[in-house]
Amino acid sequence: MNECQTNPMRYVATVAVALVLISRCATRVITARDFQVVRVIDGDTLVIHYDGEPTSIRLPRVNAPERNEPSGPAATDALRRLVDGRTVRISFTADRKRDNFGRLLASVAVDGEDVETQLVRAGMAQWRE
Repeated sequence: MNECQTNPMRYVATVAVALVLISRCATRVITARDFQVVRVIDGDTLVIHYDGEPTSIRLPRVNAPERNEPSGPAATDALRRLVDGRTVRISFTADRKRDNFGRLLASVAVDGEDVETQLVRAGMAQWRE
């Protein structure tokens, strides 16, 4: 008999540790670079110059109202005040780099402050589940 058959709890613990390690690797930051913001689309989408072209960035951890929804214009203005015309640092996670609309999925920071956290604190966005 092997160790897993004689000690099933050890097997379960080993699998649990492996899953934790894999999940941490899947969300680690693999790239962080600075870019100039060109414009803000809505409360959770902005445009930067990425590899020489205007490219949309979708903030992946939050959801803000669309421009045509109640509070949508306020959410758009909040993001605009935080990032418009500024240099921001974007960081990608390893799991997925683009959404179904071709937007880059990246967290954004201004002066070292996480933009998604600022939007949630201001009541302009909610954390995604």
